[in-house]
Amino acid sequence: MTVARPARLRALLRSKRAGDALREREAQLRKLLQAVEQSPATVVVTGLDGTIEYVNPFFETLTGYSAGEAVGMNTRQFQSGLHEPGFYRELWDSLKAGRVWRGTFHNRKKDGSLFWERATIAPVSGEDGRIISYVAVKEDVTERMQAEQALEEARLAADAASHAKSTFLANMSHEIRTPLNAVLGFLHLLQGTGLAPKQQEYLDKAALSARHLHGVISDILDFSKIEAGRLDVEAIPFDPREALESLAGILSQRAEEKGLGLRLELDPDLPPWVLGDPLRLGQVLLNFGGNAVKFTGAGEVKVAARVLDRPPGRVQLRFEVSDTGIGMTGAQLERLFQPFTQADDSSTRPFGGSGLGLAIAGRLARLMGGAIEVASRPGQGSSFALVLTLPLARGPRRLAPERRAGVVADLPLDGTRVLLAEDDALNQLVTGEVLVRAGAEVTLAGNGREALALLRAHRFDAVLMDLQMPGQGGLEAALAIREDPRWAGLPLIALTAEAQPEVRDQVFAAGMDGYLCKPLDPALLVGTLARHVRGAGAPGPAADVQGVDPVAAARPGLDPGTHLQLLRRFGEEQGRFLAGLEDALEHGDMETALRHAHSLKGTAANLGAFPLSGAARDLENCLREAGAGPWREAMARIGERSRELLESLVPQDPGHPGPGDAPAPDAAAILRELAALRDSLQQDDARAGHDLAGLEGLVRGGPLGAALAPLKTAVEAYDYRHALELLPRFQQCVEGLLV
Repeated sequence: MTVARPARLRALLRSKRAGDALREREAQLRKLLQAVEQSPATVVVTGLDGTIEYVNPFFETLTGYSAGEAVGMNTRQFQSGLHEPGFYRELWDSLKAGRVWRGTFHNRKKDGSLFWERATIAPVSGEDGRIISYVAVKEDVTERMQAEQALEEARLAADAASHAKSTFLANMSHEIRTPLNAVLGFLHLLQGTGLAPKQQEYLDKAALSARHLHGVISDILDFSKIEAGRLDVEAIPFDPREALESLAGILSQRAEEKGLGLRLELDPDLPPWVLGDPLRLGQVLLNFGGNAVKFTGAGEVKVAARVLDRPPGRVQLRFEVSDTGIGMTGAQLERLFQPFTQADDSSTRPFGGSGLGLAIAGRLARLMGGAIEVASRPGQGSSFALVLTLPLARGPRRLAPERRAGVVADLPLDGTRVLLAEDDALNQLVTGEVLVRAGAEVTLAGNGREALALLRAHRFDAVLMDLQMPGQGGLEAALAIREDPRWAGLPLIALTAEAQPEVRDQVFAAGMDGYLCKPLDPALLVGTLARHVRGAGAPGPAADVQGVDPVAAARPGLDPGTHLQLLRRFGEEQGRFLAGLEDALEHGDMETALRHAHSLKGTAANLGAFPLSGAARDLENCLREAGAGPWREAMARIGERSRELLESLVPQDPGHPGPGDAPAPDAAAILRELAALRDSLQQDDARAGHDLAGLEGLVRGGPLGAALAPLKTAVEAYDYRHALELLPRFQQCVEGLLV
């Protein structure tokens, strides 16, 4: 008996501990059940087939079903017809695989009303590891979803309103610019008819007023395009000195008329070529300069440009226009860049204007990645500066002055047979007279059908085609012309009053060679025609690149070699760029995807790759209209157009000759070219690109070509400091050939 007592005691102790653990577990379960019962979220437990086994009280409050009614029902009864079958299939596949599912879905209350729930549903496993049930914790997010839906509807409404505004402006642009074109054209013709002095004075004032009206209209259209996000900024090589000299030339006449001095100060360290948008830069600086002349009664206006900094491969420039005019107060400066606002907004102000010029300048500066700085004191003048950081560029070949397009005397149209398709009688008369005075023989057509009939009956050297004509417009007629092989090489120029970005895409998609915006500048009209007819302008790309319009290379400041070089660099970046775009789309990052699509659209268009640009535009429109909607088809078109471009570029690369074609490299000549490259790099001179091309010609692939590749990458990225670090390594490879 004495021996058995310890064993019995141990058994009693084990039994007591087991009872305590059971009671503790029961207490924990009661607390857990109490938390579930009092939870402000819905808790539902279902079997493997979706049959409800438990609901908490909040479920009853939210749905209107009692626990007795809900238990035994299947969850499909609540959600029948609320979502696509694929939605439920994904949910159940995830749960059956043992994964937690999170998402938002519609549900139905007992009274039939719908509400939104955000749920976390998890599988519950038994002791053997097999799934025995599912538990769902759900939150009512109806108010949040309704707010998001309201925001989305507001965004769509805003987009629709923006589209309607753009359409209205396009139509108004046509309606306003067409008669204005006639007014300016007739004034131009009258100014050369030998009028009496008083008549000439009246005519000059009328022409000045007409040009002012044209400026106001252009300001309004530009501002509207910026507001709608439809104004693109180019990236082409240009000479900043030339841009400033051109601005000074425009301002000098205005300053002289007021008896003002005009001073031009250019930093001797200005780089010869940078990459940017000279048109938009000129627009900003011309606004500064025009205001300086307008608000200065005596003294001078100064135009200056200087270098602020030279980060690797780039340059920070400050363009400044200052005057000795009336100046402004602090209060006037605060509202200076607000649209439709002027420093002096009184009804008796002595200076006119739309109040849009500086607002446009400020927004253009932001689009170019720059900033505007203003300093002014009443009675002591003002200073407006634009600070830009621009990539250094390799400059194109300059055209000789006698070959520059846009000068009527340099590019006569003697004997050129021109078909002018224009429905407006006044514009027929004005445009026809300008062409006749330049030596052209002009035949008129009132619409596209008449133009086609005349083309079948007569031979012409060029066609000028208005886009909006009754019966058959210019785009439809252009498509018909390009379908006939007889007119495959016939220059076809569009005339349009719609100053919208998508016009360019439509024009080139229809097979036209270029377009001119109304009101037509007589010199530009004659120069453009002569360039296409005589071939006097800059030629197209050095090679025939599929998917690239050759007219793109005829833009001022872009020679064939530079154009082809930019195309190749663009092609090299496509794989990485498209992968980033697709990744953003796959992850639902619509903001990044839209930014990528917009960037691709603009860059491709600037290089003349209009099919690729059009595909990017389709994707951008798809994302704007449908959010994360059906983007895959548009993305597939982008991939197809990108492949066409790449396949057309690769075989033509002169830097990659076939094996056996390359002679033994001349090490001594390579070292001489390497010394020239070092000098260019040390001086941050864009001639480094030219020197690199000379090296490539000597290296011709092989081991030295592989050694040159990192150096080439650094130079083409304008990272001259890194290129200098890479030079010694490449030089060692070359010197090894001399041993």
